[in-house]
Parts: sequence; C-alpha cells; structure tokens
Amino acid sequence: MPKNSKETTETNNENKEIEIATEGSISIQYESFRKMLSHTLRFANESKEENQQVFGVCIGEYLQDKKSYIVKDAIPIGHGDAIELGWSQEIHESIETVKSEYKDVSNLIIGWYHSHLGYGLYFSNSDKVNNLYFQNSENPYGFGIVIEQTLLHEDPNFGVEAYRLKDFSKGAESEFIKVESKIDPPNSIQFFKWVQELVESIQNKNSEIIYEFDELTKPSPEILQEIPSSGNDEEEIEDKEEFSLLYGVNDGMEKLSDSFLKTYEQQLTLWMKDISDDVLNGSEYIRSSINNIKTTLSSGLDDAQRIFDRIFSEISSLFIKNIHTSVDTRLNNQIDLKKSIETITEEQLNNLFKRLEKEIRDITNILEENITNIKNDLETIAQTNRSILKSLNQNNEMLHTVYEETDTLSETIIHHIEDSSKGFESKLFNELEEFSSNMSPNKEIYGEIEQLIERLQKVISDLRQIK
Repeated sequence: MPKNSKETTETNNENKEIEIATEGSISIQYESFRKMLSHTLRFANESKEENQQVFGVCIGEYLQDKKSYIVKDAIPIGHGDAIELGWSQEIHESIETVKSEYKDVSNLIIGWYHSHLGYGLYFSNSDKVNNLYFQNSENPYGFGIVIEQTLLHEDPNFGVEAYRLKDFSKGAESEFIKVESKIDPPNSIQFFKWVQELVESIQNKNSEIIYEFDELTKPSPEILQEIPSSGNDEEEIEDKEEFSLLYGVNDGMEKLSDSFLKTYEQQLTLWMKDISDDVLNGSEYIRSSINNIKTTLSSGLDDAQRIFDRIFSEISSLFIKNIHTSVDTRLNNQIDLKKSIETITEEQLNNLFKRLEKEIRDITNILEENITNIKNDLETIAQTNRSILKSLNQNNEMLHTVYEETDTLSETIIHHIEDSSKGFESKLFNELEEFSSNMSPNKEIYGEIEQLIERLQKVISDLRQIK
C-alpha cells in the first residue's frame, strides 16, 4: 500500500472506536519483544534515509483453558513493501519452513508481527489479508502485533498493540478488534546490556542488530547494510550524551555487582566466624544479607530502568525529527505530483475536446448531407404521390360514369322486359284458355300446365325485381 494511502486509512481509523476482544489475551515475553524491537529499529531509525516496515512470525503456546497466548520467541522474516503489496512465494516458503521447525504444542506459530512507520496503531486492509494466514479454523484467535516505533517513548506499552479479525469467516471484509496484550518486564540485567548494544550499533554504523530468517539460512550470509549516522553536529552532541548515559548504566552495573559481592562476602565471613557459637545466628545473618542484596538489586534495577527510559526518550526524539522531515519531503513531493497530474489532465482534456469537436463536425456534415438527400427523395415521392392521386381521381370519375351508364341501361332493360312481358302474358293466357277449353277432357295435363303458368309468373316476378 502506498504511504499516502496508509495515512488516509489511519485517519479514518482514528475517528472510529476500536472494539476490544473479550477473549484471547496475549503475553509477550521479554526475549520475543527484544527481537521484534531490534528488527524494527534495524530498518527504521534516524540514520536511515528511508525507513522500511518489517514483519515476522510469533512463536509460542496457546493456553486453551485460559484462551490466552504466550509469545516466547519472534522470528524476523522480511522487510519492505511486501507487507502491504502482498507476500511473495519466497516469503511463504520461509514461513512454511519455520512452521515445519516449530511443531511442538508449546512452540508453534501462533501469530505475526509487523511495524508501522508513523501510521498509527490499527489493522489496514492488507493487514487483514495477511492475518488470515494465521487466523483460521485451526487457530481462531490468531493475531497480529503492530509496532508503532514513533510511540516508543510515549506509550506505556512501547507502541505495541495486538489485533485480530472479529469474524475471520468474512475474510478481509471483517472488522478488526483489539486484543489485550502485555509485555513481560525483563528479569535480568541482560536487558540493559541489550539496550547498550542497540544504541552502540546505531552510533557505530553497525546495523547487525538482528538477522532475518533468510539471512541465517543462506550458506554465506551477505553482510548487512550498515545504518549510516546523520553526521550533524547536533546529533554528535546527542550521541555523546547517549554515551554518557550508557557509561552511567555500566558504572551503575559495576557498583551493583561490587555491592552484591561486598555485602555477601562480609556476611559470609561473619557467618563463618560465628558458626561454632551459634548456627541459628549465622542463618539470621544470611537472611539479612539476602534481604540487603534484594534491596540493593531492586534499587539498581530501578535506576537502570530510569536511565533506559531517558535513553529511549533521546532516541525517540531523533526518530520524531527524522519522521517530520520525511513527512514534509513526502508532502512536497505529493504537491508537485498533484500539479503535474493536473497539468497532464488539462492537456489530455484539451486534446479530447479537440478530437470531439472534429468528430462532431464530421458527423454533422454527414448528417446534413443525408438530410438533403432525404429531402430530395421525399420531394420525388411527393410528386409521384400527386401523380398517383390524379390518376386515381380520373379513374374514380370514369367508374362513376360507368356506374351511371350501367344503372340507366339496367332501367331500360327492365322497362323493355316489363312491356314485353305484359303482351306476352295476356296472349299466353288467351292461348291457354283456348287450349284449356280444347283440352278439358285432359285435366291432368291442364293441371301441369297451370303449374307451368305459376312457375312462369314467378319467373316474371323475379325479372321485375332485377335492377
């Protein structure tokens, strides 16, 4: 994910209250926290020209009855844009190799960690996708630890928070929730020696604070890139102050050790002298000696803790200054990029408008030509229609004349038929009567003749009705 996109996501998340999980607490042991912080500071400190994000896997144990995790170790895996852009095949193979080496129920891959470079404490969309590799049906409370280095000196938990998906079955669409986590305090002075080595590695341009998994598994590990120092006078003065603080840590440790040995030696001598007199009295001295040692050790650790806080405060101030400079530079670059994009966009729009105007003119010319042709065709069709209408009118007149002549002829024929039928009828009746008188003996024949006459009358009647 681009850095600006990250910052936008952070702003959106600042305005949204993050839900806190009720199950699945996490306890981060000192050694695992030391490795996470070393990995983070190796690739992100005030001496780096460009800081990079880091990520790795968490090794530990899941206490099912308490639904809690214990992070016992951390394995650095990689750094750079792969965290946001997606893990490569090589990264997946590295994780699978680590998984094959940690199969014991008390030492399994239970989650992962990664750093943010001033983006805040939350889960981005790419963080959700990555977390699905660890949070699944086999490990429903799989988590991701976020380390925000800019909060090292401000946050009581050193800028470390843990998150997981609220419902991993929804994938990256799920909301993320905060998981209760705590960092176990150091239980030995080795922690303060590590702080000294950490600061010296940055000041002495030696970035070999911690190695990533692939660097350790290669036959001939490449020499890690040294972390350059700033070289400014102000930073040199701060470096001297840090050395002075570290000298104070060492001096405090030496005094603590001398006090321990001296006290123990004195009490042991007294005990040896009085052992023959009173064994119980010697035991009381031993208990008193041990109490004195505990008091001295506790006081020394408190002093060292305060020195450690001061060292982190100084280092963090340098981080913050470098981050402000980096952010200002990036903002200026973004402003220049915005102006460049606006210029290019304006040029592209002008070119687009010109092409559109030309295409519109061409289309308009074609449409005008087609419209002219259509008008001509319509005029031709109109003329043809007028000719057809004229012919139809003439034909109608001719038909009307024919109808009139036909009616006249029909009436004439009917009149002629009526006139002819009257004379024929009277003549026929006369002849029939004469014939009937002559044929009276033949009544049957006469009856038939009457029937013929009736039929003839009917025919005549039908002829009259014809018009």
